Amino acid sequence: MFQNLYAAMVPEPLPPSIEWIALPGRGRHEVIVESPDHEKSPADFSQDELELLIRVYCNRYMYHCQDSGTAYVSIFKNWGDRAGASLSHTHTQLVTLPVIPPAILREVSAISQSGFCPYCNIVEREAASRRLIEQNRRWIAIAPYYSMSPYEIWLLPKACISNLQEVDDPARHDLASLLGDVLRRLKILLDDPPYNCMIFQLSSGYHMSIRVQPVITKIAGFEKGTGIFINPVPPEIAASELSQA
Repeated sequence: MFQNLYAAMVPEPLPPSIEWIALPGRGRHEVIVESPDHEKSPADFSQDELELLIRVYCNRYMYHCQDSGTAYVSIFKNWGDRAGASLSHTHTQLVTLPVIPPAILREVSAISQSGFCPYCNIVEREAASRRLIEQNRRWIAIAPYYSMSPYEIWLLPKACISNLQEVDDPARHDLASLLGDVLRRLKILLDDPPYNCMIFQLSSGYHMSIRVQPVITKIAGFEKGTGIFINPVPPEIAASELSQA
């Protein structure tokens, strides 16, 4: 792990512009090197390598949550040039923010108004749907009904846990197994496509998820102008093809 040379957030940011009200970009931006092998793809990681990587994610998440100025810890991976990776050596990035992202706030608001956990409901319903890709004892992988991109995959814990800190050893083992499985399926089916892998988590009151979005279509004017995404591959078809890969 080392600090990003071109950090999006820094511990001591310059004062914001005086023309507008702005929050200083205080935070951290780390690069987590996933393997000593320059040519290795995450889809080829062993069970032990994936478990170790998830443990590193958890440790860095816990470390940064101790900072009172950190409101959110974003852990994400860009694989391939089209997905935004500027380095070919496989790596993950971690960025801490002084605010909770608006998209997460909308989810938290919906959860608080529903009176139950919508994600637990998704886990229960999708376990028997045509959008199920694979599952094990503690995790489920689905093609979400509202997939933003073709062959998008969500990994959800069956238990209602908020973050990686709450993932115990058996759950970490099952997560590593399922994550490796879906990455291999993507590699086989789509010839190792570029993708973004993002961990959505909060300290409490949330149901964490890991979302993998292959970059095989372009976000163009309609999507940017409306916030509505056109997905040419129905999630039911994506789940079927991924299940058979």
